[in-house]
Amino acid sequence: MTGVPSFRRIAAALLVAALVGCAPAGTGPPKADRLVIAQSQEPDSLNPLFLTGAATATIVPMLYSYLLTLDEHDRLQPDVAAVVPTLANGGVSPDGKTIVYHLRRGVRWQDGAPLTAADVVFTFQAIVNPRNNVVSRSGYDRVAGVEAVDPLTVRVRMRAPYAPMLSTFLAPNQNYGILPAHLLRGKPDLNRAAYNRDPIGSGPYRVAEWVRGDHLRLVRNASYYGGPPAIAEIELKFVPDSNTILNQLRTGEVDVVLVADPNHLAEYGTIAGERVVRARLAGIGNLFFNVRDPDLADVRVRRALVESLDLPRIVRDATKGAQAYADAGRGLFSWGYDPSVRLPAYDPRDASALFDAAGWRRGPGGARAKAGRPLSLQFAFVAGNATASSLGLLMQQQLRTAGIDLALRSYNPTQFRAPAADGGPLYGGKFQLAFLEIYTPADPDTSWYFGCSEVAPNGFNTSRYCDRVTDRAAEAGMTAYDPALRRRYASLVQQRIAAELPSIPLWQQDAVYVVPASLRDFRPAAESPVWNVGRWTLAR
Repeated sequence: MTGVPSFRRIAAALLVAALVGCAPAGTGPPKADRLVIAQSQEPDSLNPLFLTGAATATIVPMLYSYLLTLDEHDRLQPDVAAVVPTLANGGVSPDGKTIVYHLRRGVRWQDGAPLTAADVVFTFQAIVNPRNNVVSRSGYDRVAGVEAVDPLTVRVRMRAPYAPMLSTFLAPNQNYGILPAHLLRGKPDLNRAAYNRDPIGSGPYRVAEWVRGDHLRLVRNASYYGGPPAIAEIELKFVPDSNTILNQLRTGEVDVVLVADPNHLAEYGTIAGERVVRARLAGIGNLFFNVRDPDLADVRVRRALVESLDLPRIVRDATKGAQAYADAGRGLFSWGYDPSVRLPAYDPRDASALFDAAGWRRGPGGARAKAGRPLSLQFAFVAGNATASSLGLLMQQQLRTAGIDLALRSYNPTQFRAPAADGGPLYGGKFQLAFLEIYTPADPDTSWYFGCSEVAPNGFNTSRYCDRVTDRAAEAGMTAYDPALRRRYASLVQQRIAAELPSIPLWQQDAVYVVPASLRDFRPAAESPVWNVGRWTLAR
């Protein structure tokens, strides 16, 4: 999942790994003070401003603090803030345009300096600084100003009411943790700061060692405001291939898999000393189109492609039954999902008519072509992800029957999610069809993904879809605090997306976690499986 806001930067899906089991001599159950987590994606940076993809929801909660966090029930909980601001307690103004955060006393950075309201103000300024190459400023671009009223009080003023603000502003929906002003103030930008490699945070763990291409070793923060974590050391081991992850679980080289590859679900259950946990994840497996590609700009072609694919069957077979196509949009629209809005169903006959109407007609050999040029498309995905590879093969087979050639193109995780300036296919628009597992917010707002202002490389709208009707409905929903009204506007957005088809949600993530049987207090939240990592313990 790639991307950002909400918004989870995310844009992209975790494939982390873990377990311990039938291990060779010298290995065995994890030590009571150490865990090794297989991480499918190595981060480019340890600064939350520049983290994207699978690593975001793992690394940020370990190294940094938010103002508010989200628990396993999608409820806002205080993190550095002492309480969740509400209308009832006066933290949110009656007009919905001002939020006041009161910070906990005694929170310190890992170098001993106090964390204050000045750090919150600085972090906001860093996010909106145009010189910083952040992936998205969605939500933050609605803020009129942030001020430190006193060392423990922050006032956020918005230009207009913005319902998702509490779960966005220095909170998990956006995954921007609080940064230390005393270490970073005065720099014109943070894009290449040494801090990005060796950060000081305020979270439960701190960086001890980063060996590029191999692992990131974290040790407990003895001065963490919530108390020193019981597990002394956590190692994130970079293992991009899910088959390798499975083997290393079996040999005891890794202890934990977070959002594991469902293709190996049966094998995970056979590993001694481990248990499999299933939990809902705020994310979707998403098939999306580059709507600015000449061959896909015509919505008739996009609809015909969707109608040429038996998506319920493809999802079932590609995930070996671990995921389901039905109501996949719930993973994108959260509690605002409208099940009455239907996407195009499998209908090869109508698909053929649509292709013909768009000028792509079958030739003597059955292949579709226009003006002598065959309809040959490319499908981009992350290498080493067995589900994505299976998905591509199944689509390739069914589209061949429809007269379309689908070439499969895999990229390593870092390359796939790289910025446009570094040649990344998603943010640079160098793709036609693509698959990505993305994190989504615990909120019905989807402007971060479909909004005109969020078109890549300026945001996570990698489909490059821009529609004013969609924008207006999304904007109306964001400024309404009434849940019923927000559901109505979310439904309007869904209806427009179903008509224009910039993307197709294939499944809502029913995540597979593999953890040691001895791990206690593992309660994965939809936004992050490690939101409470500071409370984890390993029974001896």
